[in-house]
Amino acid sequence: MRTVKIFQIGLSSFGRHGFEKFIDMEKNLPEADVELVGVADTDPEKLRSAERFAKVHDTEIETFHTAGAMYSRAEQVESTENQVLVYDAGPTESHSNHIDESIHRGFYHLSEKPSSMRREEHIREKRLAEDRDVKWMVDFIERENPVVKKTLEILEEEEVEKIEVFRESSMGIQKLFHPVKRAGVKGGDILDKMTHEVYVLDFLEAAGIENPEMNLQSVDAKYFMPKDFDSEKMMTITGGYTKSIDKTASTAMTHTEFKSSDVELNLNSSWIGASQKAEEIAEEVNQKMDKKIIEREYIQEEDKVYQDEEARFFLVDGSRRLLGDMLHSKLYDIDKKEEINTPDLLHDQVYRVLENSVLEAADIVENPIGEKETDTFMNAIFNIRDKAVQTKDFWQELEKAHRKLDAEILEDGKTLEDTETKSIAG
Repeated sequence: MRTVKIFQIGLSSFGRHGFEKFIDMEKNLPEADVELVGVADTDPEKLRSAERFAKVHDTEIETFHTAGAMYSRAEQVESTENQVLVYDAGPTESHSNHIDESIHRGFYHLSEKPSSMRREEHIREKRLAEDRDVKWMVDFIERENPVVKKTLEILEEEEVEKIEVFRESSMGIQKLFHPVKRAGVKGGDILDKMTHEVYVLDFLEAAGIENPEMNLQSVDAKYFMPKDFDSEKMMTITGGYTKSIDKTASTAMTHTEFKSSDVELNLNSSWIGASQKAEEIAEEVNQKMDKKIIEREYIQEEDKVYQDEEARFFLVDGSRRLLGDMLHSKLYDIDKKEEINTPDLLHDQVYRVLENSVLEAADIVENPIGEKETDTFMNAIFNIRDKAVQTKDFWQELEKAHRKLDAEILEDGKTLEDTETKSIAG
């Protein structure tokens, strides 16, 4: 069995979480021989913090200030006895280049989503991997959510007519208030939010659809994302700006409809708060189950106040109506007004995704989501992006987006008193 030598790029919040999981794996994963060799980040303090954490856990790591230096070191480690695994938790815009670097060197690669920002990048990665027989995967962590796993069990015995998925937040508003702090979050609502939902292919397979396809029926880009408050520019998917609705323009709230065999599939995402449809479903759940599935926190920014919202749930309609609240790890049968128990798993979702990648790199298991599924899903995402920017008038969309932001944000000296974080239905 080959030793898996791990090199990591990026130590921001999610990357730091993964780093700590690898430290744990090095000591406690009996199925594979694992060694975390080193990490790369441009922030010296994050590297020093990682070194301190590793030392406390009796592990020595190497640190690199650039991904290039890390790759040079990794080349020295790769051998017939060692398989290099690169985990990329760095900036989104660098993911595609790092996949290329790993594939050219024959390294196994695990990328945070999205693995690519543009269709041509995805096609290039796919062809390179096929030509060189190199494996890489994307950290679709929601596939490891206990709510998803239990739903898969149930759907094997049920009929499915429609699946609706919602991943909506106020990230776009956060970016406007804190452009530096949130600079690493890019892609707009589609690439940042919808790319999590690959598990819908698992649902379709569990419902009896072999090799499910995602045939796009319609896209409603309800709002685009302004570059700033009162700006006459739109934000782009890479964080820049544009003065036209083109392929770089960042959407802010999107509703899509697909067909897969006889099953309707709707994906919904947002960067500017919960959509009306999400509110309606949340209200139904609140009335029938007395459960609250949309989280809201009132945030005050100097003389402005807004509701920071987040919703992550799916609704499966068919012989049963199943509501999966991913945010709170709850699964409900809405018509029966019952909560369904979900499996109590030993490790969290991030650990299990990282573990799967290590075991596949060591040739112990096969990737549970294959290249065809990744290709099907990512092509669907890029189809949405292409359709969203068609036949849109820039100035009309900009004015509409600013009206939406004005409705979301309170001004004129209004303040919050005794406001607490709480979950409410809508």
